[in-house]
Amino acid sequence: MAVLALRARRPSGSSPLAKSVRRIGLQKLLSTRICDLELRPTGALAECVEQVISEMRARGITFVPAFYLGDDDFWTSDQAVSVNIPWYLATPDLWRLVNDHLFEYSREEVLMYLRHEAGHALCYAYGLWRRRDWVAMFGDFRRPYRDVYGPNPWSRDFVRYLHWTGMYHYAQKHPDEDWAETFAVWLDPLSRWRRRYRDWQVALAKLEYVDRILEVEGVCRGSPPNARLGLRVPYTEIRETVAEYFDIGDEVDKDLIEYRKDLLDIFPRQKPPRQPPPGVLGRRAVPAGRLAARRASPRSPPRDRFGHTAQSLSAARFIQQNQQMLVDRLSGWIESADKRVISRFLRQLQAVCTDERMIVPENQRTEKLVELTIVATWHVVDGIHRLS
Repeated sequence: MAVLALRARRPSGSSPLAKSVRRIGLQKLLSTRICDLELRPTGALAECVEQVISEMRARGITFVPAFYLGDDDFWTSDQAVSVNIPWYLATPDLWRLVNDHLFEYSREEVLMYLRHEAGHALCYAYGLWRRRDWVAMFGDFRRPYRDVYGPNPWSRDFVRYLHWTGMYHYAQKHPDEDWAETFAVWLDPLSRWRRRYRDWQVALAKLEYVDRILEVEGVCRGSPPNARLGLRVPYTEIRETVAEYFDIGDEVDKDLIEYRKDLLDIFPRQKPPRQPPPGVLGRRAVPAGRLAARRASPRSPPRDRFGHTAQSLSAARFIQQNQQMLVDRLSGWIESADKRVISRFLRQLQAVCTDERMIVPENQRTEKLVELTIVATWHVVDGIHRLS
């Protein structure tokens, strides 16, 4: 991505007292149960939420999704107006922890996820999916929703938005996702969608439809007919401590060594980034005009700090995207398997993948998911047998 969140940190004080205070504060945070944290969005997350709300208001949309802090991943309950934001992005300290121990979220990625989920909530709040013209444009909302889908990578009928975060051709997954992706592109003030999609006839027609019903007709002004909340797992229900959730502080044991070996058999490593010349600190700033120009073309995939493009995805993020499916299936297949234990095990795998800079090539996602499922099943069964 073009801009990485929280990469530049404030200069820290050098006095022993200042270091001790910070160390004690971190230890207190790590030993606190997540449900006892009394979280509210601050820092970069608060700024991202306010920015998305401001973007919606600037387009004449008075509705504001019910954002709440919950468990892993961004998520909107079916036909509800509440948007789940991962609890570990709530404060700068927690955001740094997840970037250091699981996988990295950039500020730009968070904005993209929020715009996408706001599109879902807006559609549900005003029942847009029931409109005949919506169905004619995006398809039948009631079509079965499948986790595994076969996109056409050459199609110009769909916009690409979360595609650049590793959720490849996500608009092709379901009419609901097609709408949310199109809305996110339309809402993003840097998308320049009229120019970017001028040769993508069907995708452009969808964007113009969103522009017409929302900004010209103003169908999403005033109180929505649907205000149903659908909370997934609020952070107040997560009983683990922060350290337990991130698996921080334990010495590397034989299990982790075995996880690392198995994961390296599945996922290739990303080549390390080029180091700046001696004496050069950080990155050179990219002029705003040049940054916008880079984003203007669908054929210019952005890169993250490890050099990932749309051709590869971090293995840690890949595991997270498939975590709920893995937890559900493993707990269903394996007798006595605890979903919380499986979730913690998968987070350990994510931490190992992050540490080893493992990636998933785009054309091997299905193959790698099968291999990951086999390895995860073996380790979960092995863990249950050793505890019995």
